[in-house]
Amino acid sequence: MSLIFGTQNNFLCAGARIHDIPNHPLFVCGVELHEEDVPALNRILDLRNVPIFLFNELDVNVAWSNVMLAEADAQKIREFLSSSNFYIGPFNKAASYALDCFCYSTDRTQGANGVALIDFTEVPVTFEKWHANHISFIGVNDKQTVKINDPNEGVVLERATWASLESVFPLTLHMSPQIKVGEKDRELTDVLAFHEYGSFLIEAKDLSILQSSIFREQTRRTKGVQKQTKKAITQLVGAAKAAKRGDSITDKDGKSLSINLEQPFHCIVLLSELMYDGDWQEVEQQLMQAMVDTGDFFHVLDLQELITILKCSGGDPKLFDYNLIDRCTRFAQSGTVLMRSRFAPPQENDDTGSIPPS
Repeated sequence: MSLIFGTQNNFLCAGARIHDIPNHPLFVCGVELHEEDVPALNRILDLRNVPIFLFNELDVNVAWSNVMLAEADAQKIREFLSSSNFYIGPFNKAASYALDCFCYSTDRTQGANGVALIDFTEVPVTFEKWHANHISFIGVNDKQTVKINDPNEGVVLERATWASLESVFPLTLHMSPQIKVGEKDRELTDVLAFHEYGSFLIEAKDLSILQSSIFREQTRRTKGVQKQTKKAITQLVGAAKAAKRGDSITDKDGKSLSINLEQPFHCIVLLSELMYDGDWQEVEQQLMQAMVDTGDFFHVLDLQELITILKCSGGDPKLFDYNLIDRCTRFAQSGTVLMRSRFAPPQENDDTGSIPPS
């Protein structure tokens, strides 16, 4: 990872370039707008060894380490920052323009209209050993513990999914529900949630990193995610049809579960990360065909998108249901799974909390 700082007029931009995928690093950046930002940065430059915390999509601290900066690199940043009195205030159009210039200057492949090259400096950082936290989520009927370095990465995503839904479905949320097929009990789906007007069948598919090379290129990772997505759609079609046959559904302890079979299900393929490159046409066609075959709503989204929809639903399962229907409608209109939901702009006397996908 490297830290990058740039200035445009009196705006200070800062970012981190994270080399998690060869040739496709992640760049996280913003404009420093608060009075305490520069003093805090100078304190970090003085210490050169400070704690760093990793949060997941649930805003939970899942790991921590110490990040170290060489003295020569710290001095390089000090000299770069000493030449300006930086803007303090709200994020405005000028700040947005400065950030566009910063992004373009640090990565020329990111084109934008009317931007200019600005000065920036980039320095590497190193980390001490990372420490994973054990995060336990306690529900009404169950509990789940998330540990980010668990070698069973699929279970980590399933547990995080359960944790994100527990407050919305405190009495009707189940991991690994069972369905009787003939004389055998089989897993219906990874996670099941329901309310009086609808049910949510979730297949969680994690992008395996610990069990494969961290140096896999973006193209291979995307193809792997697409393969898992198509497998999950097939599994959900089978689960939806089995449930509608009236086969007995129980929780993992054998207690009978009664879900609404009169309303269409929400069948959700939940990914750890939805890749925004590659050709997704086969997945999109399979998704549409699944809706035709079952009469249910089918979705492909990642944990970040699920959390956004849940936040906008305000803990109301009916509103969560509505927002998913609206999102599925947008998918049918656009034909693409590459969508992101966002908070609707506030309107007078509007408390619906609905979110239009972008």
